[in-house]
Amino acid sequence: MQRTEDGLIIISCDFCGTDWDEVLPMIEGHHGSVLCLECLKLALDQLADTGDQKLECTMCIRPVAQAKRHWRPVRDAAVALPAGANPQALICEGCVNQAAGTFSKDPDVDWKRPSPAGRAGS
Repeated sequence: MQRTEDGLIIISCDFCGTDWDEVLPMIEGHHGSVLCLECLKLALDQLADTGDQKLECTMCIRPVAQAKRHWRPVRDAAVALPAGANPQALICEGCVNQAAGTFSKDPDVDWKRPSPAGRAGS
């Protein structure tokens, strides 16, 4: 997600609102959507069934089909979202897997995708 502050473009993770500092690993999806590595780690552990909901992935902008899994951050009503967070942000299982593969292959990112046996929801 992008926003402008004091004439500068700020890039933030759609899911947690963390601003990119040119060091924190982030990956961009369609229409400027952004996912940080920390949110990807949560998504890998917390994928949930979509059920009958008609949802659209923030990263690939495709509809999330029934019986597919997705992730969205847990929102606490008592805590306001950071300025950069998108309250509707959701990522489909396909984009989670694609981002995990991309981060795992990036030599500048000190993270490797955990094996499926080590992940919850697998």
